[in-house]
Amino acid sequence: MTYILPVLYVIVSYTFFLLAGCFDNAIKLQILSIILPFIMGIVNLIVVLTVGRKWSRRTLLNCTLIIKYGLIPFYLIGGSITVYVTLMAFFPLPLMALFGLVTIVFLIFGYGIVLGAAPYAIAYLIKSCKDGVHPKWLAVLGGICQFFFSFDVLAMMVLTLKERHKVKTTIAVFCAMCLALLLIVLYVVMTLIGA
Repeated sequence: MTYILPVLYVIVSYTFFLLAGCFDNAIKLQILSIILPFIMGIVNLIVVLTVGRKWSRRTLLNCTLIIKYGLIPFYLIGGSITVYVTLMAFFPLPLMALFGLVTIVFLIFGYGIVLGAAPYAIAYLIKSCKDGVHPKWLAVLGGICQFFFSFDVLAMMVLTLKERHKVKTTIAVFCAMCLALLLIVLYVVMTLIGA
């Protein structure tokens, strides 16, 4: 039961744009589905501040890992699209405005999803600092990283390895993330050189 909300948050993060397309004539439902990740982020915060205070450090870490590892493809795909669209903005003026607007929309939704994922990680960091698992400076640094794309995932990977929890899973996810990033870079390079 504890892990349902993190899994639901990951699902919503991937499907909120698709949900908006399902409601053709109902503009209010389209708007609701577009802001659903922000609503889920607020729900995450409320759950962590109420029920989450009673959870163990490991439970909070597991919830954090579900969200962070689940959002890695979102970061890779969304980051690639944002970089690509930003590069396209260097074309003539009318296209610049269109691509610049698309980039801003991607960044707003992406950052909203990062913020919605942060409550579990910050609650884990606070609890781990109180339990003496991580020093205060590391918990503060990890907390700051929760507000930056990709650094939030890397920080949680380091802290998870330091705590010796889900080590094999973390190493496998890190290797898969590096491989995906390498494939994306290779694809971009091959596209640019026209091979």
